[in-house]
Amino acid sequence: MRRSHVKQLDRYVLRQLIGPFLFFMMIFGGILWLNQAVRILDVIVRNGHSGAIFAELSLFLLPKLMETVVPVAAFSAAVFLTNRMYSEAELLVFMGVGHGPANITTAFLAFGGICFVIMLTLTHWATPMALGKFQDRQYEMNREYLTQLLKAGEFVSPEAGVTVFFGQVSPNGAISDVIINDRREPSAVVTHTANEGQIIREANAPKLVLKKGSIQQFFPKTRTLSIIQFDGLNYDLSQFSNDIEERTTLIAETFSWNLPSLPGVSAAQEIHSRTVKALLAFVVPSLGAIVLLSAGYSRSGFFLRITLGIGFMLGANAVRGFVEGFVENGTAGWPILYTPVVLAFVVILVMLRLGQAPWKSGLLGLLSPNGIRK
Repeated sequence: MRRSHVKQLDRYVLRQLIGPFLFFMMIFGGILWLNQAVRILDVIVRNGHSGAIFAELSLFLLPKLMETVVPVAAFSAAVFLTNRMYSEAELLVFMGVGHGPANITTAFLAFGGICFVIMLTLTHWATPMALGKFQDRQYEMNREYLTQLLKAGEFVSPEAGVTVFFGQVSPNGAISDVIINDRREPSAVVTHTANEGQIIREANAPKLVLKKGSIQQFFPKTRTLSIIQFDGLNYDLSQFSNDIEERTTLIAETFSWNLPSLPGVSAAQEIHSRTVKALLAFVVPSLGAIVLLSAGYSRSGFFLRITLGIGFMLGANAVRGFVEGFVENGTAGWPILYTPVVLAFVVILVMLRLGQAPWKSGLLGLLSPNGIRK
């Protein structure tokens, strides 16, 4: 009968965790997404791309953002629910019938298991896939300078000091009413004009063939103007292209099962680093809950204990970054990557031990439990 009650309690707590978890996911995820989206929007507007491109790139950023958001949302949901269950006297009832912190923590471990599966999916599959598509799309955009340049009826500045205008642009590359004003050289302002032209798309050096036009050179120092008429002239458009190197595959965009095939890459380090992120997502809900559960009921609230829990979570992430630096520098092997996970489990076990008696209230209660007797 007691085991049945424990299972019912676990299911109840687990159901109650889902709502706050999704809420905090939306809040934290929305804040981070807006921060990244503003940067993308600036690039999209500057290069004249459509809103569909913005939506596509923003979507590709979501898995990476979720890696950051899932542990934080899980921790926040655990702290929120534990605090609410204390305030509504639910935990007092559970503990009154013999359920200790260890029994109640089981539900948070189960919830951590759900977060663990989510993070495993993100780190080993979803994030590399989305990042790869993001890099591919960004590379294509950088090479599409002709698309950005050939806009009918608009003044376009492909480079500082250069303004281009095309009256009409047809799908086959024929253009009319061409003006190209070049002010890059202070000694002379050069303006190309032509009644018509034709875009010749070549792999490495696309060019514009101008027909029936003129080259006007204005020299500011002498205030003289030179005009040269022409029937045909080739104008190099590749000068407006970015210096783009060949697309290289990043480690972060490689699926974990493909990492061993990359030359010069420590596959074990990257795979275990991704797994550690998932394990921390498994631990943090229990960490957030046990800090409050081990404290017992307090009329003054749980501000100091919540602060302590946040400190533990931030400390675990700080240790993760610290040991990753050691492994990357070759100072230590990949097993040290699991240090923050081990430390988090130790903290949970210590908190469970301290939970055998209620803590003192106030700052001293963060360090010494009340009521433990030899």
